[in-house]
Amino acid sequence: MAEKGLLKEWLTRRRRNRSIELAYKQMKSSVETVVELRRCLTAIIDGDFTEAEKSIGRLFLMEMDVDELRRKVLIELAKEEPSKFREDFAHLVQGLDIMADHVKDSARSLLVLLRKKKIVPREVWVSYLNLVDNIVLCTRALLRAIEELTSKSEEVMRYVIEVDRLENVIDEQYVSIMET
Repeated sequence: MAEKGLLKEWLTRRRRNRSIELAYKQMKSSVETVVELRRCLTAIIDGDFTEAEKSIGRLFLMEMDVDELRRKVLIELAKEEPSKFREDFAHLVQGLDIMADHVKDSARSLLVLLRKKKIVPREVWVSYLNLVDNIVLCTRALLRAIEELTSKSEEVMRYVIEVDRLENVIDEQYVSIMET
């Protein structure tokens, strides 16, 4: 009987480690979608519209990868017994997927502007690039906070405070851009 309990514990730990491993890949891929959006905007500002469209294509593929990783994580989590960890982890994975979806939506909007050859003032593009730079910093700080969860709580708090600060900066930048 004791062996059955040990086997169950071992399987639970193994599944949890697999879930964490897959979720970490998803987190890194989610951050990369934001970095790719930055590459796209840089190409647009540089007037390299062909490269911008290629970048959007790469971003779409990356977002599909994030979706696939989300599915794999949720399948692994479904094999576990219901727990607070499972629920919280599922929310984190869903949130990362939503973020990647928003980045893809932004890229889709850029693609429409490119294909319709809409004239957008350079200063607006630069404002968006500055906004995306802060989103990159924010997502990287979030990733660092998640990486530190198992070790130093003071480091986690430092990154969480940085994420909050950057979110406020991003909100202000967005409102400022919309007002122009």
